[in-house]
Amino acid sequence: MSLTHHLANPLSVLSPTGIRFLAGTLALCAWLTITLQWSLMFGRSAYSFKQTLSRFLGYFTILSNILVALAFTAWFIYPVSILMDKPVAIISTAISVYIIIVGVIYHLLLRKSFPLVGLDKLANALLHTWLPLFYVLFWYLLVPAGMLDISLIAYFLILPLLYLGYILILGHLTTHYPYPFVNVTENGYPKVIRNAVLIALSFVLLSALLIYIKS
Repeated sequence: MSLTHHLANPLSVLSPTGIRFLAGTLALCAWLTITLQWSLMFGRSAYSFKQTLSRFLGYFTILSNILVALAFTAWFIYPVSILMDKPVAIISTAISVYIIIVGVIYHLLLRKSFPLVGLDKLANALLHTWLPLFYVLFWYLLVPAGMLDISLIAYFLILPLLYLGYILILGHLTTHYPYPFVNVTENGYPKVIRNAVLIALSFVLLSALLIYIKS
């Protein structure tokens, strides 16, 4: 049996029980990692719980990994067959776009700017490398082809655009910007808008690529 056949039929590679076991393990790992990152951030914060939480949720990395954790949890709770319909395929693909962008931007633009050690390094590696890799693998194996079309790209952009609005408002109110390329104080609005347009373009191109892969 060819490799192509295995990839097109994930259940021939791994049983539904095996898939749910791996999904449950990764869901637990994702939730523990998010909790660890929160504990590290809150333990060092000089701000109130509410302020720290708003900053914590100001990271697209955290929001995307929460979606990944929810997806792994769903793959664990529900039979695989239930998770192979069109709405789930659309949501799963959108999450793939978000978490790939998280990994790519971190490794291309941010990794060398934030040297980390100990638990910080562990949480960072899981959030930006390992959980994204495992999620995209699950997406590739479990999401059937033929359920996506190019019109979905506009819907995939809704969350990133809402997020951009959120962090700009948060930054205006608190002077805290989660990422240097959206820091209005240092860069000004013209440069931030240019950066946002470039990142939005990367969302569009990646969305088109994933839709093509599953066409």
